[in-house]
Amino acid sequence: MTAMDVVNIVAIIVGPLLAVLITRWRDNRKENIRRRSDILEALMKTRPLRLSFEHVGALNLIQMEFFGKRSVIDAYKRYRDHLSQDFPQGDGAGKRFVETRDDLFVELIHAIASDLNYKFDKKDIEKLSYGPVGWENDESAVRMIRTLAINVLTGQQPLPVSIRPPNAPGQMFPPPPP
Repeated sequence: MTAMDVVNIVAIIVGPLLAVLITRWRDNRKENIRRRSDILEALMKTRPLRLSFEHVGALNLIQMEFFGKRSVIDAYKRYRDHLSQDFPQGDGAGKRFVETRDDLFVELIHAIASDLNYKFDKKDIEKLSYGPVGWENDESAVRMIRTLAINVLTGQQPLPVSIRPPNAPGQMFPPPPP
């Protein structure tokens, strides 16, 4: 057997194995990028809806999906630590708290986008999102109804009931029988 025969046999065995390994590596890399892009997409999509399940779920995946990405993890920790603080009471403290929260969120989005090679301007991240006021009003109403229902059902608050006679012009019930 000549040296060329040995090289051919090695090439026949190693070539396909190497091709499979390279393909698997590329597929894993694409999948990692896709999952990271999904997180960025969810956070961008829910910027005005930070209490949504999708937004919170995306935040909770950052630590795992961006493991080893120091700039993203550091920005995430700063934002998470700020979210974990109690909302301050007092003169202007609440406004400063919200401004800091928003700044930290923009920093997080920017760090994720940079890691994925997107070139977003921080001002655009902050200013170019849309969320109808009606969504916030609906969310506030649902929260208020939920709180009231829990308070009534747990006995912390009574359910007020009042009896009123129906108005004649728009009477909702038929008149009593004669």
